[in-house]
Amino acid sequence: MLGNLRMLVSSSWRDGVSVLAAVLGFVVLTSKLELSERLVPWLRQHEALQLDELPLTLLVLSLSLAWFAWRRVRDAQAELMERKAAQVRVSELLAHNRDLTQRLFTAQEDERQLLARDLHDEVGQACTALRIEAAYIAKAAHAQPEQVVSAAQRVDDAAHRMHRLARDMLTRLRPAHLDSLGLERALHELCRNWQMQCGVACTFVAKGLPDAFLDYASISVYRLIQEALTNVARHARATRVQVAVVVQGDALMLSIEDNGCGIPVDAEHALGLGCVGMHERVASLHGAIVWQDARPGVHVVATLPLVSLLKQRQP
Repeated sequence: MLGNLRMLVSSSWRDGVSVLAAVLGFVVLTSKLELSERLVPWLRQHEALQLDELPLTLLVLSLSLAWFAWRRVRDAQAELMERKAAQVRVSELLAHNRDLTQRLFTAQEDERQLLARDLHDEVGQACTALRIEAAYIAKAAHAQPEQVVSAAQRVDDAAHRMHRLARDMLTRLRPAHLDSLGLERALHELCRNWQMQCGVACTFVAKGLPDAFLDYASISVYRLIQEALTNVARHARATRVQVAVVVQGDALMLSIEDNGCGIPVDAEHALGLGCVGMHERVASLHGAIVWQDARPGVHVVATLPLVSLLKQRQP
């Protein structure tokens, strides 16, 4: 819209210059031909029609049209300035919204980290205590040993189930490998565990990943790939998945491609809440994400600028 308005203003100025040039050319021509002197006798012959007043009338009309054109150009310039200001305000609002989205996701991850720590401390200790009690009961069984041993076994089984539950919750809340192994090895473990759980071949490729990722950026990249793999497991019916995380120039490229059933033609309405969350995470990092119909399969490509991912060096 702004481009069209600029073209309109530029065209108005060009037309004005063309009209001015035509008027000046006509003045020069009439001066050489002495057109007025030739027209005066003819106009006097038709005095009854008042044709001699026609030149002044045309002069007033020309001045009026020139004034009208000048007003239109000035109004167009004012509208252009207002739209530029509105565009700047919209850009500022978009940047503010991205900042709020990033803060929201950061708050969520901080809360998950606290929950993960509490689960590790409380539930882990409870599981250990249960197993110790179960071992004690099994050793101290002197009356009705079969019942005591059976009860101890049930306590031990319950402790194992609680421990597995706590471990799964810890993984969902805060990937343990991300803190202990770093982003690249954590993603490798994610793909390996997903392959074992789903029985689908998953290839992971990483190239040029730096070590100075922000915590929010590492979490976002991990969650993006995790959600993409979850979508493959739920909907794709694929037999092969390839995950690539590669630095290209000043951007980080995430690529998740499967050989499944693909996506519907109306893909925009087919995207669920998980894909919407992926889009919001990418937008909070000033990136872009697209879902491409690879037939067979789907190719998800996310582009994240490195300036939004890396820690700023202290001067």
